[in-house]
Amino acid sequence: MMTMPKININEIKNWTINNFFGSKLNLLLTIFSTLFIVYIISSFISFLSSAEWEVVALNKRLLLLGRLPAEDTWRAWPILWLFSSILCSSIGAWGNPKKSELLFILLAFLMPAAIFFSMSYIVHISITIIIGVGSYFSSRIIKKISAIKVVMYLDTLKKILISLWILLIPLVFIVLLIGGGPKPNLWGGFLLNILLASVAVVAGFPLGILMAIGRSTKLPVIKTACTLYIETIRGAPLVAWLLLAWFVLPKFLPNFYGLSEISVVIRAMIVLSFFASAYIAEVIRGGLQSIPKGQLEAADALNLSYFNKMRIIILPQAIKVVIPAIVSTFIGIFKDTSLVFILALTDLLQVGRIIPEQDPKFFGKQIEALLVVASLFWIVSVALSNLSSKIEKNLGIGTR
Repeated sequence: MMTMPKININEIKNWTINNFFGSKLNLLLTIFSTLFIVYIISSFISFLSSAEWEVVALNKRLLLLGRLPAEDTWRAWPILWLFSSILCSSIGAWGNPKKSELLFILLAFLMPAAIFFSMSYIVHISITIIIGVGSYFSSRIIKKISAIKVVMYLDTLKKILISLWILLIPLVFIVLLIGGGPKPNLWGGFLLNILLASVAVVAGFPLGILMAIGRSTKLPVIKTACTLYIETIRGAPLVAWLLLAWFVLPKFLPNFYGLSEISVVIRAMIVLSFFASAYIAEVIRGGLQSIPKGQLEAADALNLSYFNKMRIIILPQAIKVVIPAIVSTFIGIFKDTSLVFILALTDLLQVGRIIPEQDPKFFGKQIEALLVVASLFWIVSVALSNLSSKIEKNLGIGTR
């Protein structure tokens, strides 16, 4: 049984004295830093205590769902329940989280719940918690049964979860559109940012892999086409591509089943997917260049086809190496979804900006609304960053 290392108080004391008070310069820096940190924390606490959060309390639905009609609010809850079930089941099936990690996951769920809590939705929030906790412990029980009895329950569960992750976005679209649902132009708030980022990642990742492989190939035509695609997309800012999607894209789409009149939300999804694929392609190409030549020669010695060589040997190693860069790209794409406000879409940031302007009594209260917006973006970004760290740790990236 492993024993915890003993904490040497004297070593900690000596390290603290040497690093914080070892010289006059260190002493001055320590005092200045302490005063600065205390000032920042006290100012932040003072702001939180004196801020008027009524602007958030009265507009929480607008922050979450934008202009989605009130009669369609119910559509948000099945989406949340489905996502909570899949996510918590996946954590229980694949992960072995520590108590501190479970606490972080719980806080990530509780923080938005605290911001948008309402007694009218107490039942819905309770159902969300029950579904999440029940899904996690159910998958853990299946995992334990599979380990004890050596049965295939866990493998079956993982296959079901993978299928559900693949089908998650189509299922969300079905929930939003079924039964004469609202037009995509009315989607908004935090829901719209999540949808845009999810579609961009799901569609852009495989396309980025294809572009990376195409640019790395020795076939001149394919390599040139992929290079032109990547450099053209990366050569202009996302704002320019979004404006082109608004004004120019309908001109190029054929008038076939109304394609030329597709919603501006769908156009934004198309542009974000192409934009994400170009950056992901360069990240993947960096991973492909890191593969030792011996791996390629070993694959040739096994007489593997090009497809099998890339699928079995090259791509798994290349993607493993660049996981941190890939997740950083995903986080960047998620934050870039706030630029869709130029298409007159009421995403989360746009809602936070216009709320104080619509009601005179909230004039000058932008900071409160924008702080909530920033916290929601922060939660998703930190969650993705921690997921990346967990994957790296499980795969042994950076260790020998």
